[in-house]
Amino acid sequence: MDHFEIDRQTIDDLGIFSAEGTTVYSLFNLVKTIGGEKKLLQMMETPSFDINILNSRKQTIKYFYDYKTDFPVKKKDVDFIEHYLAYNRDPLKDNLVDASINKARNYFNSGNDNYTISEGIKAIHKLLIILNDFYKSVKLEDANQVIADIVVFLSDLLQKRNMQKLIAENPEKKLTFLELSHYDNLFRKKEISAIKNLLNTVYELDVYIAVATSAEKNGFCFADYSGADDCFVEVSGLYHPCIKNPVANDAKIGIGKNLMFLTGANMAGKSSFIKALGLCIYLSHIGFPVPAKGMKTGIFKGLITTINISDNISAGYSHYFSEVNRIKKTAQKISGHDKLLIVFDELFRGTNVKDAFNASLAIIKALSNIKNSIFIVSTHIVELANELRNTEGISFNYFNAQIVNGEPLFDYRLREGVSSETLGYFIFEREGIIDLLEKAAR
Repeated sequence: MDHFEIDRQTIDDLGIFSAEGTTVYSLFNLVKTIGGEKKLLQMMETPSFDINILNSRKQTIKYFYDYKTDFPVKKKDVDFIEHYLAYNRDPLKDNLVDASINKARNYFNSGNDNYTISEGIKAIHKLLIILNDFYKSVKLEDANQVIADIVVFLSDLLQKRNMQKLIAENPEKKLTFLELSHYDNLFRKKEISAIKNLLNTVYELDVYIAVATSAEKNGFCFADYSGADDCFVEVSGLYHPCIKNPVANDAKIGIGKNLMFLTGANMAGKSSFIKALGLCIYLSHIGFPVPAKGMKTGIFKGLITTINISDNISAGYSHYFSEVNRIKKTAQKISGHDKLLIVFDELFRGTNVKDAFNASLAIIKALSNIKNSIFIVSTHIVELANELRNTEGISFNYFNAQIVNGEPLFDYRLREGVSSETLGYFIFEREGIIDLLEKAAR
């Protein structure tokens, strides 16, 4: 396997790009340019298990997180530069004779030509000033190779005599026709490749700074990656970033306990916890900050979740068969790969209790024997715990729930042990459904 194993079901389960309300992508999408938005999407769509790539991206983002770099580019200026560079008009001639002839011949035969060229040069002028200030402000002693390479590129380009002359000018100054001819020829002919590379650099910086800003805004941390071969994740202060006023939890899975058996009543916090942990694995494997106070993780080669499975009417699948089919496909991936994080939320909810018990027991025992990946299995069938107590490699955790003054109370804290609370029938009774039906029968 040469790519990080993930599928659309998992991406949808975790709400990376599509979800009701806030998406994970939207949390980081603080970019100022269309090119930056495209580059952010590209980064977020390509998780990796190359520790060098992950550490490099993490260090780049962390630099801008630590130094809170100002990068006052404007979307309209950068967009106009793209339009200007692609303008369907030959660059003006960069010499006095040709420039004078062109002027005499009324080269600008339309107001649009004049506007596009003059405004395009002005937009590049303003961008060059911003980038000149930026690269001079970089603390190279604290920068990694990515930032150092960007500084070298900017220095080589911006220190050229033509560029320095323009940078020293007021960008609001009206250029003469000869100056327009010179800079138009420079930007759209002689240095067009460098200017396009400059825009690509702007988009990269836009993403790095936006992600760093999001990390500070949302209280995210940067994961520490273990170079060891162990498959584990240890996280403190974990929370779901799309939940208002979330409760943070600590969790540790792997190294002796490769399967978490998770129980708790409906609404107690199981699914939110699972999604938050899945997000931490996903985001850390694109080198992005994660929703926690601290995280140390081994390098995973894939992430597969089964959270919001549904029936498939077009294929003729019942909910139960869809579950079985998903589990089968996951098992095939497990047999061909190692270092995966696998999540099953509410195993076999689409069948009767007896079949769900037996199938869940068989699956959990089988998964606990696979030591080169880690698993989280949540269930309402707490009776399974009695059969699994002496099974090696399983940790038991739960979310508590209790009735206080006739109302369910949740603290959303992850605990060691097995849940003993069942609130389903209480909530059913509280809603007065039977009374409504009895009234209807009178």
